[in-house]
Amino acid sequence: MSGPLAGLRVLERCGLMGQYAGKLLADMGADVVKVEPPEGSEARQVGPFVDDVPGPNRSLNFWYFNTNKRSVVLDFTEEGDRATWLALARAADIVVDDGRPGELEKLGLGYGAAGEGNPGLIWCAVTGFGQDGPWAQYATADLVSLALGGPMMMNGYDPEDAPGAPPIRGHGDQAYLTGCHYAVQGVLAALLWRDRTGEGQFIDCSVHEAVSSTTEVALPYWFTKRVDVVRQTGRHAAASRTERWLYRAGDGRWALIFGVGRDNASWKRIKEWFQSEGFGLQFDEERFDDPLNRQAGRGSAEAAEISAELERFIAAHPAEAVYRGGQERRQAWGVVRSPEENLADPHWSDRGFWAAAEGEGREGRPVRMPGAPYRFSATPWELRRPAPKLGEHTAEVLAEWLGRET
Repeated sequence: MSGPLAGLRVLERCGLMGQYAGKLLADMGADVVKVEPPEGSEARQVGPFVDDVPGPNRSLNFWYFNTNKRSVVLDFTEEGDRATWLALARAADIVVDDGRPGELEKLGLGYGAAGEGNPGLIWCAVTGFGQDGPWAQYATADLVSLALGGPMMMNGYDPEDAPGAPPIRGHGDQAYLTGCHYAVQGVLAALLWRDRTGEGQFIDCSVHEAVSSTTEVALPYWFTKRVDVVRQTGRHAAASRTERWLYRAGDGRWALIFGVGRDNASWKRIKEWFQSEGFGLQFDEERFDDPLNRQAGRGSAEAAEISAELERFIAAHPAEAVYRGGQERRQAWGVVRSPEENLADPHWSDRGFWAAAEGEGREGRPVRMPGAPYRFSATPWELRRPAPKLGEHTAEVLAEWLGRET
């Protein structure tokens, strides 16, 4: 085993909400055992599926979120399997569970029972709304968490672009993934505490609170000024309208322009570029020298002129040329790419970002999936094993963790 968390045992009982926390720990080297019911985790039912054929071992979504884990099947309606769960929890360093508050405690299988035989146990409960409070037992989904937590209200279109348009949800299970990131931060902090004191602890991770704390400027504006931010097309929500960032290029694609010459050095480079092609000839006038006059959010005439020339300039060039030219001049500019364009970009391969995994229906035909978004110099990330088949490691784990003969 490799990775900075090698040697740590993690017991995971998670579906869609908490499985990413287990993946993050597994990808850092921990031995993560995923406990599933006989029918398998709900996450196995999420497509797309290999060759569009559903099956418990064919979900590509499941493959990604469960790399480097092992699978054990336990039926909590069976007394023997309940005892096995408790034994595994007492043998673990960390438990990650996304069941409803009190669900395992009613069965005598929660943190209290497991901790009796394992005082150093770290138990992380990932739930929609936390372990207590009036919403504790409410049902949730990623969409509900984004709606109730605040991010959904901040995403959408300028009124002039789409009058009356409702808020928009960001896809990709962003609420669940945000909660899992906070859960892992909590686990790592608890490990540091345990290293110093020998004490484990219970971590109550609320997806609702995790999401609410990531609403960027919305919370401070509301708490300090009682001002709501407004949605803006393709850019951050803000308390007042800011300059637009998306411009249609000459090839019909969208260029993303994050600021134009906000400092004098970069303004000089941009000005010379534009003027070399006959745009912005008036930019040499002294009134453009003040950076404050160039900020569109201040409503100056100069900022409006810059925006108009920028629109003309971009419309005369392909989006990729605008992107590359801006980057050459140290501008945070980009281009809105389609998935296939992104996948074809050599930057990913040059960085060694992609991993290849096989599974049912793809034997000998590996599936490309994202690797780790970080690099450790001493403990490199690696794909130690693909996502497990349902119950694939039951006998193996019980032998290793509990010493039971297979």
